[in-house]
Amino acid sequence: MEQMRWGVIGASARIYQGRLKPAFALADGNEIVAEASRSTAGGASSEAPYAELVRRADIDAVYIPLPNAGHKPWILRALEAGKHVLCEKPLTLSPADTDEVFAAATAAGRTVMEAYMWPHHPRARRILTMVTDGELGELRALRSVFTYPSSNPNDHRFDERGAGALFDVGIYCLGPAMMIAGRDPVGCAAAATRNAVGVDVAMTGFVDWGDGFASSFEVGMDAPHRRILEVSGTTGALTVPGQHAPGPEEPSDIVVQRRDDSVETTRVDGANAFAEMIKQFGAVVAELEHPVFGPTESKRLAHVIDALHRASPAAG
Repeated sequence: MEQMRWGVIGASARIYQGRLKPAFALADGNEIVAEASRSTAGGASSEAPYAELVRRADIDAVYIPLPNAGHKPWILRALEAGKHVLCEKPLTLSPADTDEVFAAATAAGRTVMEAYMWPHHPRARRILTMVTDGELGELRALRSVFTYPSSNPNDHRFDERGAGALFDVGIYCLGPAMMIAGRDPVGCAAAATRNAVGVDVAMTGFVDWGDGFASSFEVGMDAPHRRILEVSGTTGALTVPGQHAPGPEEPSDIVVQRRDDSVETTRVDGANAFAEMIKQFGAVVAELEHPVFGPTESKRLAHVIDALHRASPAAG
């Protein structure tokens, strides 16, 4: 496919307007053909424009940045219409729904990919290579933080539409550890602060990936802006100065402290991680590449998130 023609449903979403729309312009071979937002004709909200968009014959793929509860139904509608789908994280809100989505994609002969941009950045790729090649020795721990202060209590993330902090930004903390481990966890624990409807406003947790490697995390919608990633092994401890996700467009550093307290700094290229993700989506559709974060990873992530929620139920 020389040109991927895209439609966007939920085009008013901040992630699309602020991040993905500029990225599509940077990703050669990709073109936004149509955008759809909810209709408010007659004072009533309607998703009819979404249905009209997915039926269009001049669209090959659909990008979905809707509130989380809207992901599964519109992924399925797009697949039924013969479209490939790039959907914002989380792909769905349960392991069963994630399985259903990928089963539908297989039946339709179409690609579905979760829009997790971090592993597409050169710095993230270098980190993954360093740790899997043993440059830190035997892995022991990964610590990650992604918090931010929300000033809008009516934001969909605070109710069943978004379903809380872990679904919103947990992938940035769980994804690196999961990709490094490359296997299902053997146990987990978590503590959450939940609001009146049971949605986690903040969560801290621990995931045991087996073989002596574990990860701890902190996510929250009620704390200062923090994005931290640290990985430690028997011969080195890796840190990323500044925010680890999505990764800067300018060159940046990876810092490793050795056992003798010497410090090694590796300079890596910058890139627009969102544009790189879009490019890879096209390569996966064309069967030129395997997805960096594909069905196996999305299904595993859904199970880990589910386990962490079950480990931190609402009081009472």
